[in-house]
Amino acid sequence: MYKNNFIRKQWKIVSKKRRNKLKKGVISCILAMGILATGNNIHALAKAYVLEWNLVDSGKHLDVDGNSAYMDYIWLAKKTWNEYKPGVIRKDSIKVVQDVYVTDINKSNGSTGITYPSGKIELNKYYLKDCVGIEIENTATHEIGHALGLAHSRTGNIMYKSQTRKTSLGKDDKDSYTAAYKKY
Repeated sequence: MYKNNFIRKQWKIVSKKRRNKLKKGVISCILAMGILATGNNIHALAKAYVLEWNLVDSGKHLDVDGNSAYMDYIWLAKKTWNEYKPGVIRKDSIKVVQDVYVTDINKSNGSTGITYPSGKIELNKYYLKDCVGIEIENTATHEIGHALGLAHSRTGNIMYKSQTRKTSLGKDDKDSYTAAYKKY
């Protein structure tokens, strides 16, 4: 009998310690999964979704030009972002070094647009040719957001991971841009 009671007491002690360790392990695992699920290059579990890179120059400007058929939408995107942080995005001129070049591709790759850390934005005619203006504007504004250093954010924002009809900055967009701006 003594042996069984001793084992029960030991089991309760071990059990409690294990439960606490298990709880800590589960919480750590959930946090790690949250970070992995949102990508290792952004600050997860925050209002600001910021990439580890941006294309803004040391003068805190993003000088843009290109030959894309969608340049009018890029200029609308410039206007949208500059209404929040005036003067950051500029049309490239011979007086400044170009930070971003916007061009078109025509590929069935699943993306309406791609922004590269090298300074190139590709807008994909393959998908955009079937879109209405507001959707193209969303794509252009989204890709310029990446050039500014913003990562994908939650639904209801321009930086949401999929194309929408949203063309005005959401709260996450503004919070992310504010956080990214501090890194320029």
